[in-house]
Amino acid sequence: MTALHDAAVEDFCGELVALALAKGASAAQAQTRRSRYFEMQFDNRGPDLVRSTENEVSALTVFRDGKRGAASLNGRSKEDVAAAIEAAMASAEAGVPDDANDVADAPSLPPSRHGPESADRAQMAAGIEAFLSRIRAEFPLLRTRDCLSSFSDADVAFANSHGLRQKERRAAYGFTAMFMAKDGARTTSLNYVDSSRFTPFVDPFQSAGLERLMIETTQSLDRKPVPQKFDGDVIVTPECLASLLGPIVNALSGAALFAGTTPFRGKKGQAIASPLFSLSNRPRDPQSPGGADFDDHGVPTRDLDLVAKGVLNDYLVDFFFSKKLRLPQTAGASNFHVAAGDMSLEDMIARTKRGILFSRFSGGAPNAALDFAGIAKNSFYIEDGQVRHALEETMVSGNFCELLRNIHAVSAESVDYGSGSYPFVAASGVTISSK
Repeated sequence: MTALHDAAVEDFCGELVALALAKGASAAQAQTRRSRYFEMQFDNRGPDLVRSTENEVSALTVFRDGKRGAASLNGRSKEDVAAAIEAAMASAEAGVPDDANDVADAPSLPPSRHGPESADRAQMAAGIEAFLSRIRAEFPLLRTRDCLSSFSDADVAFANSHGLRQKERRAAYGFTAMFMAKDGARTTSLNYVDSSRFTPFVDPFQSAGLERLMIETTQSLDRKPVPQKFDGDVIVTPECLASLLGPIVNALSGAALFAGTTPFRGKKGQAIASPLFSLSNRPRDPQSPGGADFDDHGVPTRDLDLVAKGVLNDYLVDFFFSKKLRLPQTAGASNFHVAAGDMSLEDMIARTKRGILFSRFSGGAPNAALDFAGIAKNSFYIEDGQVRHALEETMVSGNFCELLRNIHAVSAESVDYGSGSYPFVAASGVTISSK
């Protein structure tokens, strides 16, 4: 077992598969992630913690008589490896047979590398100082917490019993900040940014819409309710759009197709949204730290135009549900992008008779028909083409299918978070009322 301690991650994956087969598995796959992480934590007062960590996690999946079992392990000791194999085999023994339980046949890719070779810690520190200096000078009412400037570097390897082998290294800088405004007894709810990229955040205000969010947070000290309940427009911010897409993407998944719980079943080739709306999945975007060259089954990823000018081109079907549904695999890793439009945010607001700038959504999961209801936070009331005031927490309700069809403007401005990019989107037909 000494050789396993010293083996490269790709060789360790292969050894895990071989050991599982020797213990009676009919098929097996393993994925190992060896990560190195560096972070600087800070708040208004300055940096308060610097640390580095290293970790290795492996996931082992075994198959026997159509049953599937899985286990994970940290480290490579003889005892840990044996325990993980035993746990995976026991899990398979207790499982339910399914024809879709199997390992993938796919081409092995050449090893790939993405991102910088090492962290520029001086640039990271300079970015923190630039961030704090500007807050002190321009946003004295803001209070920050749980802020991070980070660098992550990971080798990911995969192996299965069909001879599939994959490996990629991906490194990126991250910047996360949480903040609120406080003026005496008046406070706002928390707002935040979370972004990644291949270059250091020397000036965090140049990315992730940070300046706009900080201005809006300060303005939210003076909040008022909506004048009355009404059906109006929402201008969904990039931050809010990223969260609202979750239920829509889930409804386009192979799992939803198989369960029969999606309103988009049978709609391939049909318009499901406004012609202004296009959604793509780009796990192979070379500029995106959030991408992946292969998925958890070792299958190489590919980009997909999911919705093009309102028309549903395809569903997000991963390896397992491709076998269940007897459909081609189209997905396995996610990195979503909504195409920008040609209208400025200023013009979108000017054309809004009555509605809200919808910045955060807090609510439960929508039902199978995609009806939703929840609370708009950090949002603003718009009337006669002007932003009138920040809103108290406000109820919003509607239907995601109708919202997609009712999109009437998409902004030229777009925010790239490193794991996806999103513009502002204006749509009608949402019910808005005081909480």
